Amino acid sequence: MNTGTKFLLLATGLAAFVLLGMAQAIFGPVLPSYAKTFGLDVSSVGWLLSLFWGGCLAAVIAVYFLPTQLGPKSGLALAAIGTALLALMNNWALVLLGGTLFGAGYGVLAAVYNPRVLSAYGARGPAMMSLLNAIFTLGAIAAPQIFLAFNSDPALTFWLFTAFAGLIFVATTMMGDTRVQAQAETGPLRIDWPVLGFAALGIGMEASLVGLGPTALVIAGQSEAQATALLSLFFIAYLIARLTIVFIANLVPAFFLYIGATAMTAALAAGIVLGGDPTILFPLLGFGCGLFFYGGYLTGLARMGPSTRVSAIMLGAGLCGAIVQPIVVTQALGHLGPNGFFYIVLGMTSLLLVAALLAAPRLLRR
Repeated sequence: MNTGTKFLLLATGLAAFVLLGMAQAIFGPVLPSYAKTFGLDVSSVGWLLSLFWGGCLAAVIAVYFLPTQLGPKSGLALAAIGTALLALMNNWALVLLGGTLFGAGYGVLAAVYNPRVLSAYGARGPAMMSLLNAIFTLGAIAAPQIFLAFNSDPALTFWLFTAFAGLIFVATTMMGDTRVQAQAETGPLRIDWPVLGFAALGIGMEASLVGLGPTALVIAGQSEAQATALLSLFFIAYLIARLTIVFIANLVPAFFLYIGATAMTAALAAGIVLGGDPTILFPLLGFGCGLFFYGGYLTGLARMGPSTRVSAIMLGAGLCGAIVQPIVVTQALGHLGPNGFFYIVLGMTSLLLVAALLAAPRLLRR
């Protein structure tokens, strides 16, 4: 791979990860707007979030089986088509289709850029991957502010996403072949079902807080603009958590961080339920969310052996949680009062914390 191609791979990767961060953060703010536009309740509009993650899971599976056939161009094309359908807002069915295609684009981009950058940059690959993930969070912080700047208009916001995806796509056409061959299996695969369950529930909780948190804040009495601004603060705390991991990763077992994320999330949800100020406590939930993926993912790699399939399996488990958990939450949300969402978060994380503490003696062993 020549120098120009490596540069374009990294440059388009950084831009694509900004888009991915924007994608993860934007559905929370836009769901109340879609509900109002199409006359839907929260249990119905929540399907958009689950279909987005469903498209993402399908794409990750496709990349697993076709690692050299699907690449950045495929992901960006899917993202551009999906966001255009989300922007058109002709009818709810097309919005759902747009969300699914946008999720598929997200899945392809997330699955292909990391290994290609890692391979292209050799010894510097891990550092470049860390840069991609830091840039991701910046996109998540920016997206709610963009939505507010466009007067909370989903159409204008998603047209901007479409244009951005299109520009990155054009840039990818100028780089050479960046494909890497699928790595061979390097050891036995040992499925650890409890670890997969923790991954699914942790990422499901993250997806619920990000995707449904702003809607929950509106139900609890915050304005849509205030809820959107609080989501940006949530992602600032999320970024701080990810940066903290850089300094403590070698000092603290990964599953200990998972336990800490669960305990912190439960405590903050309890604070809101007991009358605490959500404008302070909700953004702090971002710190706990920033630890869920790292704690579950690295625990899985440690417990399930060196097989190259483990990474895809762990990602797939997390995505299953991101698909199912928001559906479950939205079905119960309308029956529990203004703070119903936070009662659900408190209940789920309390049970998860008990399970994690019971599993700790086994999973904390090095």
